[in-house]
Amino acid sequence: MKNNQSNQRDFLTVKEVAALLSLNEKKIYALALQGRLPGTKITGKWLFPRRELEGLLRRKARSAMGELFQELALDKKIVLVAGSDDPALPVVHGLFHRMYPDYALFSSSVGSEEGLLFLKRGFCHVALSHLYDEKTGDYTFPFIREVFDAPGELVLVNLFHRSVGFVAKGEGVDSFKTVAGRGLRFVNRQKGSGIRGRIDALLAAEGVEPSAIRGYGEESYTHMDVAERVADGSADAGIAAESVARFTGLRFTRLFQERFDMVTHKESFFDENVQVFLEFIRSGEFRGRIADVPGYDCRETGKVLYPKGE
Repeated sequence: MKNNQSNQRDFLTVKEVAALLSLNEKKIYALALQGRLPGTKITGKWLFPRRELEGLLRRKARSAMGELFQELALDKKIVLVAGSDDPALPVVHGLFHRMYPDYALFSSSVGSEEGLLFLKRGFCHVALSHLYDEKTGDYTFPFIREVFDAPGELVLVNLFHRSVGFVAKGEGVDSFKTVAGRGLRFVNRQKGSGIRGRIDALLAAEGVEPSAIRGYGEESYTHMDVAERVADGSADAGIAAESVARFTGLRFTRLFQERFDMVTHKESFFDENVQVFLEFIRSGEFRGRIADVPGYDCRETGKVLYPKGE
């Protein structure tokens, strides 16, 4: 009985697949006979392996998503941005729509590394990154050389510089030795994010093992989430942008100022969508709004940093 139940879970009938795909049963038979669906005939009945079918659906979904993005980009005035999280960006979304009412700006905070991968796969027009390389002391450049087969076909433009540091309630925190020594609960950032890279580098520089940090395994995806968790008492300390510390009333101890960039393909750089976004970040309105947020510096905003001399 147990084996029969297991088989039922592992395989789907024609009727179940038809319901899953919202197709009629005749269409399922036809697709199976054409070899377009993973299935096999057992004692005269078609059965479809659940895992293979789900894998097929995921691949089709990813393909369809890429086609959808391209279609939207061509037929609609849409700018797709993916990558690092920054607390100031949601503030300027409304400004963008006011200045360019015919355009829509969509952004996803997936982390710097994932943003570069999205750009490589064609899932966005612009990737946002502040990845820092300890060996070279540089931002983003070393990573695009690793991720992209032809890094010379990319353009990197600075958005701004921002201050990042420890956030805490009450008594301030200035090092991971303090976090470990006082047994504070720390809220981490997700793997692949620029802040997570800096956290791990700081731990190594101080000679503090990650296992000595309470909460090292607890990950948050945004600066605001880190600040809110510290503010509501579910964590004692974290690392975030100065702007969210000021917004939530937390004590802020600056660790570094970092460069925050946008990356796009050269072949897309002069597309109308990307040029509109570039015009926006070079505008006085954008610079003024960003400059009003604590911890930001616009000294290189809108400047092409890679390739050099462009």
